[in-house]
Amino acid sequence: MKHQFIHRVIYQDTDAEGVVYYANYLGYFERGRTELLRRMGISLKEYKNKRGIVFAVKRVECDYLFPAFHDDEIIITTEVETVKGARIIFKQTAMNKEKLLVSAMITACALDVKTMKPVRLPKELAANAK
Repeated sequence: MKHQFIHRVIYQDTDAEGVVYYANYLGYFERGRTELLRRMGISLKEYKNKRGIVFAVKRVECDYLFPAFHDDEIIITTEVETVKGARIIFKQTAMNKEKLLVSAMITACALDVKTMKPVRLPKELAANAK
């Protein structure tokens, strides 16, 4: 399954040069992961409140290839790359209409909300992610 959304770069997203500040892509990617999971029928709020499971980012690997600028439209794409044990790896990209700007592999880990120790991903999440 794949999720996409368009984000219009606003002044707040940029540095003094009008270029999207590199760390802001992590926020765009967070939104993409949240919306992909929602589309899969998974509510992060419900997982926390009813199942005692939260997700934490364990690893981020980003390649910044080209800049985006104030008022650009960028397309954020998110898909599940791998599901294994307590981990889910997302493949994410940010593109403008012409080219790839940023690519990322982001690993999230399911944690028990009380102990903050890894727990196996629920079966329905693993099944829906494939």
